[in-house]
Amino acid sequence: MLFFFGTGNTRVATVPLPGLACVHCGTTDSLTSTVFSRYVHLFWIPAFPIGKTSVTVCAHCKQTLTTREMPVAYQAPVRAIQAQARTPLTNFILLMLLGAAIVFIIVVGKTASRTSSKKSATAASTAVSTGTAENGFRDEQVAVGALYRFQANDDGRSYGLVQVTKVTTDSVYYKMTDVLRGELSDSSAALALRDSLSPAVPTNGVVKLQWHYATTGQGMFKALK
Repeated sequence: MLFFFGTGNTRVATVPLPGLACVHCGTTDSLTSTVFSRYVHLFWIPAFPIGKTSVTVCAHCKQTLTTREMPVAYQAPVRAIQAQARTPLTNFILLMLLGAAIVFIIVVGKTASRTSSKKSATAASTAVSTGTAENGFRDEQVAVGALYRFQANDDGRSYGLVQVTKVTTDSVYYKMTDVLRGELSDSSAALALRDSLSPAVPTNGVVKLQWHYATTGQGMFKALK
């Protein structure tokens, strides 16, 4: 890739030099000092200044002198004028463009990050409100007090009951009865729960995904309707 760079000049100010006579034609009050700001450019776009220089011009004879060519009488007032001349902002165009680009990138990055965070928060909120978990199953909103039955052994006659005691955002807690036998009815279930689900019985806890698998399909817990 080709890069075109070099230096250029911008005229900053032209100020008369009163009381001085031209060293060439002797005319008084005909001199002016013009200050130029030198800059480096890239693709002809000013990048940054590299100093100032001055020339004097006689309005009568048109003699033009650079700083090195000026007589001693010119130098002091010319230096004073050059020191007071301000470098134009246009000599910083490329630096300002680069700075603006950096600021733009930072702002866009922060905006994108905030937008992503908001979307994530919204998605999480939606998942919670609709009961859709991140692992791909729907949270059935398990109710405290819900009853389930499980088969205790392979004889087909022994079973147990499970009652949900607490539900949090990500976990389900429950208690299990001892092994029961006989016909299950409302009265027998109530009696088993009264005797087996006392405060002394330890509480089990599982995450909702595990509870989902345990209570659906071929899971070990079958809901009592």
